[in-house]
Amino acid sequence: MDLIGRVRSASSGDVILLLSDNDQSLTDVSEWVDETGNELLAVDESGDDYGFYVEVA
Repeated sequence: MDLIGRVRSASSGDVILLLSDNDQSLTDVSEWVDETGNELLAVDESGDDYGFYVEVA
């Protein structure tokens, strides 16, 4: 997972889908977007992995 690298190369308004099977990601991603100014648009918990939709600031 290289979320930070993807965000750095993305343009403002781009939406990145982060997939994770780690329960701690529910807390970590939420805290990370708060710290960075990016926006967590949605969390999909319907499959085996969590899907985090992050809009780049």
